[in-house]
Amino acid sequence: MKKRLDSSELIVAVAGVIFLMGMFGYCLRTYNELVDMEHFLEVAHGRLLLEVQRKQVVLASCRNAVLAYTAMEEKIESRVIELHRLTKAHGPQAQIVKSEGQEILKLVRELDLLVEKYPALKSKGPYVLLMETIQETGLRVITERLSYNQCTYQYNLVCRLFPHRIMATILGFRERPFLYGPLNYASLKENLDVYEGILK
Repeated sequence: MKKRLDSSELIVAVAGVIFLMGMFGYCLRTYNELVDMEHFLEVAHGRLLLEVQRKQVVLASCRNAVLAYTAMEEKIESRVIELHRLTKAHGPQAQIVKSEGQEILKLVRELDLLVEKYPALKSKGPYVLLMETIQETGLRVITERLSYNQCTYQYNLVCRLFPHRIMATILGFRERPFLYGPLNYASLKENLDVYEGILK
């Protein structure tokens, strides 16, 4: 009888150890999963911030190039009109006409240097280039924001689902808000509305 009791206690002890090891393994796996998802979320947020900064730099550079190009075009145009007027008044060989011609050549060289730096200015035109740059940089930001929201959705879903929810609460993992604009976070109520919309 005592041997049977000892063997049953041993079985219970082994079962208890196996259960505790299983629980520890589950907790460790859940923790690692949440840490990984949180890391990918931070990476996605960093990529979004990088694209927002890149958009500002690229747009500022493009705007400056377009402004410089249009300003030089206006200067060349006004100088050519002035040259035409002086040629009619003083003749093509007058010193004042030659001086004005030199100024026009100098402006054309500056314009050529700008076009060499930004070749698309000549091929597309300044305003088309600006619109395409705005569209391209905006699209990159939207793509990264959607990627961030996808990571947020997956992370929040794990935090909400049972039994992960218990572990997430114990270990201090909290749901993250979605982004509605490049850096505009949604409220918790709006987060819940998104979930309800998906579940319907």
